[in-house]
Amino acid sequence: MLKQDAITPLYVQLMEELETSIRNGVYKPGDKIMTEAEMAKEYGVSLITVRKAVGSLMEKGLVVRKQGKGTFVKKPKYSRNMKKLQSFSDMCRQMGMNPGARMVENHLVPVSAPIARRLGVDAGSSVIYISRLRLADGVPVQIEKSYFPLSYAFLLEAKFDDNSLFDYLRKSRGVWVASSEKSIEVCRVTKEEAALLNIQKGDLQLCVKSTAFDANEQVLYTGVQIINGDLFSLYVYESEQ
Repeated sequence: MLKQDAITPLYVQLMEELETSIRNGVYKPGDKIMTEAEMAKEYGVSLITVRKAVGSLMEKGLVVRKQGKGTFVKKPKYSRNMKKLQSFSDMCRQMGMNPGARMVENHLVPVSAPIARRLGVDAGSSVIYISRLRLADGVPVQIEKSYFPLSYAFLLEAKFDDNSLFDYLRKSRGVWVASSEKSIEVCRVTKEEAALLNIQKGDLQLCVKSTAFDANEQVLYTGVQIINGDLFSLYVYESEQ
């Protein structure tokens, strides 16, 4: 029960109680929670208090209000700390999910000027282009488009369906990502990208442009990740230390 005489505002207490119920599985993704009137009666608070509590849950991405139907628990977003070097596969395993992949393309392409600058090669020269759809528990989450210098031509002979490209590099060649530079933008997906992610053409999504370096500070690859922002969140943990 809520404590009427506590320092913590009633709407915060209610929000925390509902959040605990969601995270502990009392309310599961897709479940409809009590109406505002039912909550007001159940917890002995005003409708204003209930609306503020539910609004806070919506801001946290835990529930969604559907007009004329009620308020429903959302499926939790996949999340990734952008300050941590971590593969998509490792991130999924850490969250208790099964990582998956489907290779879309793997071939030589003439490189554009922006990509050429990031790879340190001449514009128009050939590089290895690998595009993959990444899945978490079978759900399409992001598209990875990676460009490798010709010194990684051996990748053209490999398959990367349901296995980690970077595990392959580490195990077969002793190469791993030691550092990376990233920038985050918003982009509109093409028809082809939308079909892969099961979203609408032109939808705004997260685009993470990255360049990775090996232990010798040589460019390993550059590319972009197109991420379904409805399913995935990016965060950075900061401290004074």
